[in-house]
Amino acid sequence: MTTETVKDGQLRMDLENKGGVNRRRRIFLDTETTGMNKYSDRIVEVCCIEVDEHLKEVANYHAYINPQRDVPWFVRKIHGLDNKFLADKPTFREIGHDLILFLEGAELYAHNMAFDSSMLDAELKRNGFPTLSEADCSLKCTVKMARSLFPGQKNSLDALLDRFNIDRTCRKYHGAMIDTRLLVDVYQNLEAISCARVQNKKTN
Repeated sequence: MTTETVKDGQLRMDLENKGGVNRRRRIFLDTETTGMNKYSDRIVEVCCIEVDEHLKEVANYHAYINPQRDVPWFVRKIHGLDNKFLADKPTFREIGHDLILFLEGAELYAHNMAFDSSMLDAELKRNGFPTLSEADCSLKCTVKMARSLFPGQKNSLDALLDRFNIDRTCRKYHGAMIDTRLLVDVYQNLEAISCARVQNKKTN
């Protein structure tokens, strides 16, 4: 697996865009893991949702992953994924090629990007794939964006869902797919507030 191979994959995707437009793709993502240590822990679920200029979903990549190690009980309580469920799922080595092809060249958004990108980079590097930076991805953190708009306040995903009155009744556990879709809704509110503040500065 080489960066050149990834570039070829992205070229094919670019050529499939309507009208042949080569645009900077915008992708929201989330991961679920066995823990917080990028060296010893592993990713058990990843979801990446590509949106258009109106923040409407146009494509997604989702996978459950066999971490090839035990999922601690206290982590299972968070995302509900146990070893029995993950036992027949593909390993990261098996899904890494398709994942990096999907992400290559995109502007990536995550809530606490430092964590998600470090876990992804560790898995990618460990399995011989290009890292996010090597795949020409740019990284954006919605936590940082929220903190700039609401300094001194709680800016966890849960806190922002409450602040913006976003329905999360279907969210029994933290899950990469449901959390990514909720993050898109949160970002839409953050972007609207940010744009309104910029406009107010221009008119005042």
